[in-house]
Amino acid sequence: MEVHIVKKKLGSRKELDRYPIEIDDTVNTLEALLYTLNQQGLTEAQTPKENHALSDSEIAEQAEEGRIRFAENYGENHDTLEKAIQRTRQAYDDSLFRVFINGEEITTWDTPIKLCQGAEIVIIRLTMLTGLYF
Repeated sequence: MEVHIVKKKLGSRKELDRYPIEIDDTVNTLEALLYTLNQQGLTEAQTPKENHALSDSEIAEQAEEGRIRFAENYGENHDTLEKAIQRTRQAYDDSLFRVFINGEEITTWDTPIKLCQGAEIVIIRLTMLTGLYF
């Protein structure tokens, strides 16, 4: 089934990115969802990219996101899926991001979820503030 992933930053109404993604019907927990997203993201990150000149429309599209990227690989990604899942779980446990499915927050790793065709999954990255405490 096709669902839509929306990346957002807390305190901003602007979406960082929105894209459709294919997910199996067997995804029924947050852990399974994040496993699938990690698997697809890791495959994409480890796929070699070709360098090519960006068109005006590609530049305009990336400028809306806030940065313009080239296809160049500056470093190789040698992560394993297990390592990526471990980092994702640690980041979720440390409250570095939140996941909402159709407007409802998923609060625990093994919460049962129901995804349907066209469901909207929002991932909000939380920014930690630094400072001195007296």
